[in-house]
Amino acid sequence: MTSMKKILTVLLAFAMLFSLAACSEAQEVSGNSGPGFSAADLSLSHGGSTYKCDVHIEDVISALGEGYTYSEAMSCAYDGLDKVYSYESEGADFSTRPDGDRDLVCEIYVYSGDWQTSKGIKIGSTADDVTAVYGEPSRSTNFVSYYELPASNDLSTGASLYFEYMDGDGVVTSFGIVAEQLIGEE
Repeated sequence: MTSMKKILTVLLAFAMLFSLAACSEAQEVSGNSGPGFSAADLSLSHGGSTYKCDVHIEDVISALGEGYTYSEAMSCAYDGLDKVYSYESEGADFSTRPDGDRDLVCEIYVYSGDWQTSKGIKIGSTADDVTAVYGEPSRSTNFVSYYELPASNDLSTGASLYFEYMDGDGVVTSFGIVAEQLIGEE
C-alpha cells in the first residue's frame, strides 16, 4: 500500500508539473499580457507621424501644413476661444484650449483617411477588433465606446480614447482622443 501511495504521489507531481509547464508555454507564446488601455494609447498615427494631445497646435500645423479650415467661438467654460483646425483632406479635426498666448491640442477627432490608433485600430475596424486590443470599454452605447483614464485630481476629468460606430453596426466610422481637462473646460 505504501508503494501505491508513492506511485500516486509521483504521478500527481508529474501532472502538476506538466500543467504548470503548459501554462507557462501559453503565456510565452502569446507574448501579450492581454488587452488593455493605458496612457501609452493616447496617440494617433497618420502618414508616418504620431499625434498627441497637450502639444501646441503650431506643431500640428508644421506637420500637416496650412491646408485647414479654422473656426472659433467664445468659450462658455473659460476666458478665451474654443478653436477647431479642420484638415478635411486628412480626415481629422484638432480642437484646442488656450495656454497663455498659444493653444494646446485638447482633442483629435478622426473621421476618414489612413489614421490609426497606437494599437492599429482604424476606420473600418470592428467593435470586436477594438475589444480584442483594448478590452472592455469604461462605458459604451450602441454607437460609442469610451476608454477612460482616471483623473489626476478631483478637479479634472480623465483623458480618453473613443470609437464611434454608424447605426450601431459595430464598424468604426470615427474615433478620437481627448486630453485630461479641468472640470468646466470644454
